[in-house]
Amino acid sequence: MQRIVAITGISGFIGQSIAHYLCQAGVKVRGLIRTSKKIPSLEHPDITLIKGNLDNRESLHRLVDGCSSLINCAGAIRGYKKDDFLATNVRGVANLLHVCLSQHSPPKFIHLSSLAAREPGLSPYAWSKREGELVIQQRAHSLPWIILRPPAVYGPNDEALLSLFTLARKGIAIQLGTRDAKFSLIHVQDLADVALRCLDDHNARSTIFEVDDGLSGGYSWESVFRVLNPRMKIHLQIAPTLLWVLGKSNEVLSRLFRYAPLFTTGKVAELRHHDWVCDSLNARQELGWTPQIPLEEGLRRLFASDNLI
Repeated sequence: MQRIVAITGISGFIGQSIAHYLCQAGVKVRGLIRTSKKIPSLEHPDITLIKGNLDNRESLHRLVDGCSSLINCAGAIRGYKKDDFLATNVRGVANLLHVCLSQHSPPKFIHLSSLAAREPGLSPYAWSKREGELVIQQRAHSLPWIILRPPAVYGPNDEALLSLFTLARKGIAIQLGTRDAKFSLIHVQDLADVALRCLDDHNARSTIFEVDDGLSGGYSWESVFRVLNPRMKIHLQIAPTLLWVLGKSNEVLSRLFRYAPLFTTGKVAELRHHDWVCDSLNARQELGWTPQIPLEEGLRRLFASDNLI
């Protein structure tokens, strides 16, 4: 009998990737989705969609009933104040925990957090991711849980990094962080693989794992640009003052026109932080996991039709 794994945030870039990776491994997936609109990429015989959201406990019960594990990929990334992230990234986690603990056979709880949780004072988003982790640590009780903290995630259908990568591939490097900043990256398939390892791990542990592509010491902006295009024509380093003005302007406009902004002063603080390097040694040792896709290979797959990489 196939095991069933519940996934929240299944319509997102990471959620979809994890869902399809699990299906390839012979796992049946039950995903929470906020709309009844068909999503062609999720039309799969081993994927069942449940309409609902993290505020609706009835839909959450339908989602997790009979599941062996839950992977929480849902997360708010747009907004400029704490309240914009509270409902999904904090209260949503609490609701999921409540429903999981009410099950006759509670599922393992795997929570996709962010490396930003390591620095909760930087932005409302980072604060919310850390608060979501604290909810799990304080309220999970006997429920087995694993928190994954990935750095920036890239891969097919990613919108966050693709525009920067595409420009750099064409010879235009736009550097948003400091010259001495170091950061880690992970391909979405490696993230899906570590999620699968968490499902297969039968050790009773409740822990936080940082996960990355395995490059010790991380990347600099320059090193990523060299991989994308060793013949870079233009290298623009955006001044921090200009970034802050753009972020603040977007916050003001979002209040006027009532939209949730992605680029904010909080996001600028995250981009300007000097250390987003992961240490995935514990995940590799304890889960028996090895990342398979270094940056060169990940970018080669992303731009497979181009000979530049």
